[in-house]
Parts: sequence; C-alpha cells; structure tokens
Amino acid sequence: MRINAFLAKLGLGSRRKVEELVLSGRVKINGSTITDLSFQVNEDDTILFDGKPVGKEEGFDSRPKIIAFNKPAGFLTSHEDKHHENTIFTLLPVSFQKYNYAGRLDLDSRGLILLSIDGNFIQKVTHPKNKIDKEYIISLKQPVSWKKIAEEFMLGVREGGETLRALAVKPANVVPEKTQPGFTSYLSIVLKEGKKRQIRRMCKTKDLVVLDLYRIRIGKLDLRNFHLEEGKYKEVTEGQVLGNPSS
Repeated sequence: MRINAFLAKLGLGSRRKVEELVLSGRVKINGSTITDLSFQVNEDDTILFDGKPVGKEEGFDSRPKIIAFNKPAGFLTSHEDKHHENTIFTLLPVSFQKYNYAGRLDLDSRGLILLSIDGNFIQKVTHPKNKIDKEYIISLKQPVSWKKIAEEFMLGVREGGETLRALAVKPANVVPEKTQPGFTSYLSIVLKEGKKRQIRRMCKTKDLVVLDLYRIRIGKLDLRNFHLEEGKYKEVTEGQVLGNPSS
C-alpha cells in the first residue's frame, strides 16, 4: 500500500494532509526518513511518525470508540496550535490524533477528558440539553467561608457579560485542613455547562486565587473510582460515562 494511503487509513488525516506529513520528513520506515510519496509499505515494515510507532495493530478498525485521558497541566486541549507545541495529542498514540474531545480544559488545568471517534457520543456529552454534569476540585490560595461562596456561585455571578452558575458547591474531601470551622481551601464545584474558563472566571469575581483546578468527574465516570495516572489513557464505554444499562 502506498505510504499516503496507509497513513490516511490510520486516521492521521486526509491523503493530502498525510502527504504533507511525509514530505516534511516526519515519517520513518525501517529507520529511514521517507519523503517519496510512491513508497510502498509492507506488512513487516516498522513505521514511526514523529518518533512514535504506528502499525496495523493501531489501525482505524481496531481503535477504541471512547478513551478517558487524564490531562496534566501544561498541555493544550487542541489538535495543534501555532503558539504552543505541547498539546494533549503529543501524549497520545498516533492512531488517536483525529479523535474529537468532549470537554476542553485550559492549559493550566488538569484532569479527565473524554475523546472519541463517535460523533454521536461527543454530542451526547457536550450538548446542554443532555445535562451531563462535570465535577472539579479546586485548590485556593487562602481558606474561604465556603457556604457564602457556594450560595453566590449557585445563584450565579456576572463576568464578561455572562451569568456563570454552578450546580453544586461544597468542601472537597481532599486532605485534613487546619482551618477554622466553616472555612476550606478545597472546593468541589459541579457544572452543568462549561463555559470557557468558567470556574476561574467565577473565582476571579470573588478575588479568589486558584492554585490548582482538577476535573475529577464527567457524568458517571469518576477518577476517584477509576485509576488513571496523569498523562495516561484507558478505553471506556458509553455506559461508564452516561450510565446507560444497554452500553
């Protein structure tokens, strides 16, 4: 099979796109950089893309429908960005490069992201009408009177011309804290809809400094009950996320 057809089958992009990848010297076969678009790939060839191995076992038909990924801080939730080379896809196998993500996290945030080749699943998770909630654990620079913050965040705060509202706010059961009763440095915040940088913007209106923002749950899938190291991924089912008994 010609090299461009092979790489396209792996989901690296259209044939025109993968031709650009080959011509730019990003593909090696059996240790040699290949820039000849007429090159024929054999079954026993060792193929590297950007230094990462690809092969039949990572082909389109064998890819998982949905994966859960635990994003570290310092990586963009994006396929590519001209200003920042570290995206979540630099941490994932080549065969996942064309997956779509359900739920973006900003550069400094970390935690659970779902990726899928199934557009219907992405729609189910992201469309507001389906009301899939997401839970975040935030660490604040100073302890706050959490009941007052919870009341204001659940009522809604105005920022940037929008009303930003949380579904639930409570102290996060993270570590024992030496704070006076009614105060905490760790909050659990549940959102029904995730507007851009919503939690950080809400905290900004109350002069709260966020040290860490960690998405711990999407729908039914909770990292507290699902071991997944930062920077790693696992295959999951729609039922694990949405709770559908038939999945």
